[in-house]
Amino acid sequence: MTDHATPRPDTPTARTAYWEGIHHDKDIDGVSWWQSVPGLSLSLVDRAGLARDEPIIDVGAGWSTLVDHLVERGYHDLSAIDLSATALQTVRDRLGPAGKDITLTVADVLDLHTGRTYALWHDRAVYHFLTEPEERTDYLASLQRTLRPGGRLVVATFGPDGPTTCSGLPIIRYTHTELARQFPGFRLVDTAGEDHVTPWGTTQQFTAVLMQRR
Repeated sequence: MTDHATPRPDTPTARTAYWEGIHHDKDIDGVSWWQSVPGLSLSLVDRAGLARDEPIIDVGAGWSTLVDHLVERGYHDLSAIDLSATALQTVRDRLGPAGKDITLTVADVLDLHTGRTYALWHDRAVYHFLTEPEERTDYLASLQRTLRPGGRLVVATFGPDGPTTCSGLPIIRYTHTELARQFPGFRLVDTAGEDHVTPWGTTQQFTAVLMQRR
């Protein structure tokens, strides 16, 4: 299921309102990106080879269960950001006592100031929404402020045979090579991909890269 593209929210206020509306109006399994087990993301985090006490941030987390699974694997310095307070409250409620030490923050990845740095930055299906050059520039600035030297970067987008829109918005599809080239100052460590099966049974091709900041 792929929605027809609607006018893009192009201000911080509009972006927040748009994604709050998505998470407020739909069931968790009523969005195409829902996964009970984020296998592609977990495999790339594993390949990053981090110690369990190193800090990880998940940007544009929404309802993702990534932090749940990372807690189960013993990681304990976890942060997640999203524009939707509703989405993050759902995560908080789902985690319960197991998530007491996880930092969940309403924030915009295009203007991210956390006051600390991380060993791994994870992004599944945010970067492909950045169709304007200035948005990608702002994203890179946030990444450079937030990821420590030598830190790992995991980014997943729709692949070249994936949908052209998501949640009613246009996206940019990437090959592995095209995606890796988006991040100057990083070296490519590994690539991966998957045909994600949506809750209604269609498939979406995802491209993913694991990179390391020089």
